[in-house]
Amino acid sequence: MKKFTYKKGKAIIRTLKEPKLKKKKLNFDRIIYFIIIIGLFFWLVSFAYKKTKWTYGNGQMLMEKVDVNFTNDIRVKEIFINEGQTVEIGDSLFNYFQNDFDSDASIVLKNFDKREKNYDNLQEILRERYLKNIQLKHLKDQYNILLEREKQVTKLVLLDVYTKTKLDEIVMQKLQLQSKIKLLQSEIYLLSLQKKNTINNKGISYGGNNNYQNTYISPIKGVIGQISKNSEESCYKTENVMTIHNVETVFIKAYFNLKDIAKVKEGSIVLVEFPDKSLSKGIINKLYISTYKAPTEFQKKYEPTERNILAEIIPMNKEEIPEWGKYYKLNLKVKVPKY
Repeated sequence: MKKFTYKKGKAIIRTLKEPKLKKKKLNFDRIIYFIIIIGLFFWLVSFAYKKTKWTYGNGQMLMEKVDVNFTNDIRVKEIFINEGQTVEIGDSLFNYFQNDFDSDASIVLKNFDKREKNYDNLQEILRERYLKNIQLKHLKDQYNILLEREKQVTKLVLLDVYTKTKLDEIVMQKLQLQSKIKLLQSEIYLLSLQKKNTINNKGISYGGNNNYQNTYISPIKGVIGQISKNSEESCYKTENVMTIHNVETVFIKAYFNLKDIAKVKEGSIVLVEFPDKSLSKGIINKLYISTYKAPTEFQKKYEPTERNILAEIIPMNKEEIPEWGKYYKLNLKVKVPKY
């Protein structure tokens, strides 16, 4: 048997270098994928929220206006105002001549006819003012009843007998009554001025050219829009001399789909989105009985013309009326909550 011998000497240990781990590169495809998934999720949530919470419609900002025209041919003598100028009720806007070549006898007969018409107009104005005063008294009585009702409901809301929704309904009815009362008071004031003008209006003055001259009085407070005629220019039947805009009476005509008829109600609070993306609150003041065709800009191209629900919207905050007036004749988006 071979003899075992132990060799003495330095031990030699062999080591291996560990391989360097490569850093993982960013997977841009995966990041883009997750961003798309998250964006799609939020878009779907937003879309579902908007569809379930809001009813959408298109609207157009309008304001009360008076187109000054005549049923007979006239000749404008002198215009006293300029475009963009603010006028009050009763201000003189322009002079005009009618039947410039009438004979003296014809003028006398027309003077008599005019006095007869003035008398008839005066009687009509007095009758209309009397009826509106009765209507105003009725609205004020309703308003006083609502005030008492509001106090009672407020106490019951504090005692948790009624919810706040009950109080909100009364507040909305109060706002509507206030709006109707103010409108009726303005109409009565206008009728009083018309009565005064009718009594004091002789309407006739003789000149050397065998004609008679009238002065057109502004029937409303507002801003002069487009002036279509110049001094010493003829104006034929139904042509406009000028337009007067009442900047204190602005409203939106809004068009809604027929399927949303149960959601669009008189007195509802709506959210108005202006073209510059600013928002404001309004109230549906009136719903029209009939359905109407929306303006062409609200219709879809190459599709049959649809009938729409037509609503009138006024500002909820009266202080925003001048701001609404800036968007005259512009298209808007209107949203009504679904509850």
